[in-house]
Parts: sequence; structure tokens; C-alpha cells
Amino acid sequence: MSQIASFYLVKDGQKKEISDGDCSGDVYMAIWDYCEGELDIDCRINAPLSDETLDCVLIDSKMAVSILKCFQNVDIEEIAESIAEDWELTADIVKDGLTTLLTHLKSVKDEVQLLYEMI
Repeated sequence: MSQIASFYLVKDGQKKEISDGDCSGDVYMAIWDYCEGELDIDCRINAPLSDETLDCVLIDSKMAVSILKCFQNVDIEEIAESIAEDWELTADIVKDGLTTLLTHLKSVKDEVQLLYEMI
């Protein structure tokens, strides 16, 4: 069963929901796992995990820049295939999730954070 993925831009404690790219929480959980395992970036460390939340990520501008740099000169399709294989997902849906995530990361600025929650 796929879980619901939600993305928000957070500024001054106010959350504005943005697109999940029509991907399930399973896809983003696989992407966070890749970031932590392969890129050595802990996306979950500052996340406000609650009892209702199965997975949560909070990305500030410094982390956003780090993640964007890691994906700057790589083959997204190749990474998507690798993630998909490890998590028994389709490469196309993982690629869509990566594309959505990278687009959202470009919106993260000094006073704006990206919050991801899976419920």
C-alpha cells in the first residue's frame, strides 16, 4: 500500500503545500534512503516527526545546495534505475520523484525550507 506524500515550503512557521509529483511516499522514502546511503546526506536529522507521520524530511538552504550539487552532473535515469531496483519500484516513477524533488530544492532559500511528510 502506498502512503501519501506531501511537500511544503515553510517560511516563518507557515506551510504552503506544493506538488508531490504524483508519486507515493514509497518513492520518496527510497530517494531519502539513497541520499543518506550513497550521498552521505542525512535528510531526516532535523525533521519534526510526529505520531501521525511515517517519514519526514526537513531541508534548509545549506542542505538543498548540497543535494543539488550531488545531482548536478549525474545521469538521473541511471540513478532512478538503481533506486528502483533496490526498492522494487519502476524507474520511470523514481525518475519523476527525483525530478520533482530537484525542482522543489531550487525553491529553498535562506528563509524558506522544504518539508516532506509521509502519512
